[in-house]
Amino acid sequence: MLSEGHHHPYDLKKIFKKNKMDEVSEINDGKLYYNFESLLKKGCIEKIEVVREENRPERTVYGITDKGKDVLKEKIYESFTNFKGIRSIYSSVIFLKHTDLDKSAYMLEEVVNKLKEKITHYDEVWNNIKDKTPPSVHLITDYTHNQMRIDLAWLERVVKFVQNGLQLDGRSEF
Repeated sequence: MLSEGHHHPYDLKKIFKKNKMDEVSEINDGKLYYNFESLLKKGCIEKIEVVREENRPERTVYGITDKGKDVLKEKIYESFTNFKGIRSIYSSVIFLKHTDLDKSAYMLEEVVNKLKEKITHYDEVWNNIKDKTPPSVHLITDYTHNQMRIDLAWLERVVKFVQNGLQLDGRSEF
C-alpha cells in the first residue's frame, strides 16, 4: 500500500476495513505495527513525517524506499513461484502494476501450465480408480476437479489481464 502513497499504519487499517480486506486476511494492530517496524529496520520503508491532528496522538507517516519497491517485486514473483492456491496470490495480483509485466505474465503462465499438468494427472488417476470407489468419493472428486478447472480459468484470465497491460474488459488498472 505504501507504493501507492505515504501512510501511517492506522491509515492502512482504515483502508483495509473500508475495502473489506480485513475479512480476507488477519490484520490486527500488533501485526500491522510489527510489520512497519520490521520493514523500517530492513530499509524497505522510511519515515516521511510525524503528523498530529487535533486531540489525536502523533502519527508517523511512512513511504516505500527503492529497496522496498525491489523487495515488493521479488515477493510478488516469489508468490508465483511458490503458488499454493488462488488465495496465495491475491495480494500479488492487486499489486501487479509494480512488476515487470512480461516477467509476471511468464511466471503466471508457468503456474497455469503446472495446474494443467496437475489436472491431467488427477484425471488419469481418477479414471483408473473411479469404478472401485464409493459414491461419496465421487462427490468429493467431482468438487475437486471442478474447483481446479475454475482456478485454471481464473488464472488464464489473470494471464490475459497482465498480457493486455492490466486491461480488463476495456478498463485500465491505472
